[in-house]
Amino acid sequence: MSNTSAARIEQTPPRFIRAKFAPAYLGMCRDEFNKTVRPHIREFPIGKQGVAFDRLELDDWADRYIESMAIEKAEDQDNNRPRSERRGDSTWREKRSQGSTREMESGTSTRLSGVSDFRKALAQAKEKKQSNT
Repeated sequence: MSNTSAARIEQTPPRFIRAKFAPAYLGMCRDEFNKTVRPHIREFPIGKQGVAFDRLELDDWADRYIESMAIEKAEDQDNNRPRSERRGDSTWREKRSQGSTREMESGTSTRLSGVSDFRKALAQAKEKKQSNT
């Protein structure tokens, strides 16, 4: 067998899907699979204890389920619009931030109250706590 033939076989999903892997194949939990899918498809033994499903039958069930349960969308509906435009607010980029309008300088703080508050907190932290005894 050539390398390309071997690679092709490895990429092809197995025709028989064991019962423990079938729910994941359809993207659902085992309880939902047993309730929703299993009553409608055939299963067959594999070996002494194994149970399997036909992958093509699972695919057919999935196609029928999609057809019966899919929600139709309007053709001109754009579900990928940015969130800010969903509310009709197209000027959000033009709004100014409520932050400081003063220019910032790197280095020390320009707020005196912030500096004095920090110094007070630092002094309190350095003080030894008095014991209650």
